[in-house]
Amino acid sequence: MSVESHRRDEPRLYGHWRAERGWGIGSLGPAQTITVFVAVLAPVLAASFAPKAALGLALVSTVVVLALTVRVGGSTAAEAMIRRFRFASAGAKGWTELSGGLIVEHPRRHDLPGPLAPLVALDTDDGRGGRQALVLDRHTGTLSAVLRCAPVGLDLADRASADEWVACWGAWLADLGHRPVIRHVAVTVDTSPGGLADTDYLRRRIDPDAPDAAVGLMNELIELAPSTSAQTDARVTVTLDPARAAPRPADLLASVAEVTRWLPGLEAGLSSCGVAVLGRESVSGLTARVRAAFDPGSRDEIARLGERHQLRHWAQAAPVAASETWESYQHDSGLSVSWALREAPRQAVSARVLVPLLAPGPYPRRVSLLYLPYPADQAAARVESEITAGQMRKAWSQRTRRDETQRERDDRDRAVQAAREEAEGAGVGRLTMYVTTTVTDPEELPGAVADVEQRAGAAKLRLRRLWGAQSTGFAASLGLGLNPTELATRSRGR
Repeated sequence: MSVESHRRDEPRLYGHWRAERGWGIGSLGPAQTITVFVAVLAPVLAASFAPKAALGLALVSTVVVLALTVRVGGSTAAEAMIRRFRFASAGAKGWTELSGGLIVEHPRRHDLPGPLAPLVALDTDDGRGGRQALVLDRHTGTLSAVLRCAPVGLDLADRASADEWVACWGAWLADLGHRPVIRHVAVTVDTSPGGLADTDYLRRRIDPDAPDAAVGLMNELIELAPSTSAQTDARVTVTLDPARAAPRPADLLASVAEVTRWLPGLEAGLSSCGVAVLGRESVSGLTARVRAAFDPGSRDEIARLGERHQLRHWAQAAPVAASETWESYQHDSGLSVSWALREAPRQAVSARVLVPLLAPGPYPRRVSLLYLPYPADQAAARVESEITAGQMRKAWSQRTRRDETQRERDDRDRAVQAAREEAEGAGVGRLTMYVTTTVTDPEELPGAVADVEQRAGAAKLRLRRLWGAQSTGFAASLGLGLNPTELATRSRGR
């Protein structure tokens, strides 16, 4: 991300995000480019050594080339077929269904469904005399801390303050590259319409000795509160890998101590970004939050219980039943649809660009921004490789006598600018976003889907609906330290 030059009377703009492309030809990645070249050369070579097999190889090569070059909803035909095959395979094995009745045997009943199964919340000492929740990923060994935050907001802030907050946020992200134990960071904003818990809170604060006219007016306003108010919650999830620490912790207890040692410095850095850190999430608060996401019908009841009487065991966060379909995710009283970021804004944008997507609306919505920092010693090599890849694509265009598009020229210029900014101390990382909307009435789902897509367009974002991966998108948007990219690598490793 870079800052556009401006005059004093113009708002400051930000932009120049670019996707990591590698040296692939056109829209193809490196692996896809190699596959296409092999598919094209195989029939040619076969014609010289085995003419009878050349025709069969030519047919296979044609199918392979079409599968990698034809686009279906922003993905190649091969990727779409693989997603369909994986979803059908998971459905045949019963992995898309969860039923937790009283007569069902669950040897490990504290597991959450789907991609969330490896996660478990640990109740640990925060090093300051209090308690904190650390989410342990039993597959990777990472520990995630959830920081409850209260952003100042831009409504009453002047331009100088907003510029300073954005600059400090960029510096905070750049500093992550110098902290090898940090795997990734997620910023999650959860919004929902006002509930009955808000009305209970207001009624308890009405003075019984107040005049009848005042009490009547307050009761009328309280009755309108659920339809006119909204609940907004923001949190930052920091995922750390104790295995990257030096010296490496010997056991889980030492890993928790190592992670806890890193957290105060990260919290202090957020204070200069216009964010007030309210504290670290407790196990009861985290359990209640996850439970409310799976069962939105119990959100008001959980809020009424309060912090002292909330759910205290991680097993209580799991839904009673869950079912994933190709286009949605059914879980207890909720029905959810999830999206992933397909393309960042092409043009320079202001600091308020995400307001339409993050602002409360008529339907509950959860937006999670995931940032994976590259280590500082690898950032230079990353940006230089992107410049080299751009030059290779330009040479290929000249060799094939094909005119470059304006987008290709702009992409090469952005790669050069990214290298220049990295040399000046900027951080380099991968950024993506997951969005989930949830309804309790299936008839409201089309309206909720249209609401998210309209807001994403107003925020200059292009989202891709996660067909066949709805449970993964739902889990990634919770902000529990889950990275879907690692899940894909893990599944291939099996």
